[in-house]
Amino acid sequence: MNARSSRPLIALASAAALIAWTAPAQAACTGIGLFTCGATASVALPLAFGSYNPGSPKTGSTDISVTATVTGVGVVVNVSYAISLDAGAGGSIANRVLNGPGTPLAYNLYTTDSYQAVWGNNGRSDSYSLLASVGGTSGTRTFTVYGLIPAGQYVTAGSYSNTITVSVVY
Repeated sequence: MNARSSRPLIALASAAALIAWTAPAQAACTGIGLFTCGATASVALPLAFGSYNPGSPKTGSTDISVTATVTGVGVVVNVSYAISLDAGAGGSIANRVLNGPGTPLAYNLYTTDSYQAVWGNNGRSDSYSLLASVGGTSGTRTFTVYGLIPAGQYVTAGSYSNTITVSVVY
């Protein structure tokens, strides 16, 4: 089964970023017995780069949390999903940009703080088991999104932003 839960992730240079939406969705769950399963995804804090100096790269980060809940009677349930980030205004994941008063400011989002693996549509996958209970059992996993604005971009001063859609795919 494929379902999507999408919410915006906003990155800004020289201003505060705004995100924090939660979306309930049905998670992909497998187990033997009678159970129900659901999930919510949320972004803890905005990804804000702050002031950018073209003489050095600028980094920032935020966390995406996915909470799965299973309800049943003593059933071990495997929960699995993938988290994807879209291209935003740049038109491609490899070329994300922050738009503002001047030339767009290039940046990207990564899966680790080594800034090697761009976080895109292929997403980050996770899978774990929960023991279902009548009152419901939940488990939360947190994933950090790392942002990087490369040095050497001389742009007009002002606020720059881009909206990235975070999708949790089951």
